Amino acid sequence: MVSDDDTVRIRPPAKRRSRLLWYGVAAGLLLAAGGAGALALVLTRPQIPIDTETEAQIDAARPCAVQVSHFAPDPAIVVVDFPSLLDQGLTLDRVAALVEKAATPRDRVLDDLALNQAITDCGDTVESYYYGHDYKAADLARFFALAQQDGVKLNAHELWLKTLLRQLGWLTPGANGALITLPAATPPVSEEMRAVILHHEISHGAFYTIPEYAGYATQFWNGLTPADRAAFTNFLGAQGYDTHNTTLMLNETQAYLIFTRDPLFFNASVVGMTQPQIDALRTGFIAAMPNFWLRPMANATLPVAQTVPACVAE
Repeated sequence: MVSDDDTVRIRPPAKRRSRLLWYGVAAGLLLAAGGAGALALVLTRPQIPIDTETEAQIDAARPCAVQVSHFAPDPAIVVVDFPSLLDQGLTLDRVAALVEKAATPRDRVLDDLALNQAITDCGDTVESYYYGHDYKAADLARFFALAQQDGVKLNAHELWLKTLLRQLGWLTPGANGALITLPAATPPVSEEMRAVILHHEISHGAFYTIPEYAGYATQFWNGLTPADRAAFTNFLGAQGYDTHNTTLMLNETQAYLIFTRDPLFFNASVVGMTQPQIDALRTGFIAAMPNFWLRPMANATLPVAQTVPACVAE
């Protein structure tokens, strides 16, 4: 039996740091040594390599350093696979605070002191603030615009993310894209947990890039009884989400209800329902889903967890 307190939110520091931090340190050293000429060298480094991979290919990896992939069924979804929860948190926790965390402002980017306080206040660490992240391109562009406007100093990991977004063309108005992330299967994340996180985040990617699916999820949410909406809202509020954001509530509801088939992350008891009630909601949602690449994944069995050999540092 899984209790409410045992539920893991989607969204121990790694012993080996990724290339993300190296880029930031190298940039600082070059700037100190060579001024504008060094800056030009940093800004003209080769583009970040981006593969195209399926869910199974991404799930089977155990990255030593950050890996970036277009999701094969929908290349507008970009998957960032981090070598640790720490690298993921340093890159995206500040974005999470702006976009969807409760008790943090929606109109300004937190500086380091305020971000650390927000994480501490909710009983989390940089690593555990989220076990996976998902954001649409427009929210990421807004984050960097606000950070620049407010003069917030970003860390090396966040600056790497800005470089990636510029490369993707997502910092320009009207860009259509979704960024989803997951950590490598290193403690406390198991191979099974990694597969669940990826499956969950892929559904968010579809919500952001397929208007028909976003419309369907909205219709489903509006068709729930007030009691059912309150049940999911209360569950998500306990997970630290901003319950005043209706789009966030319905987006997370479809991801947890349909694409998070693991009692460690989601089960009937955490929303105060019976299993037959949850089964009925799932059946109804899937039966009327738009017929595109995500629909078969609604009933798909996750890849069998395998022990992946430890990565070898480059």
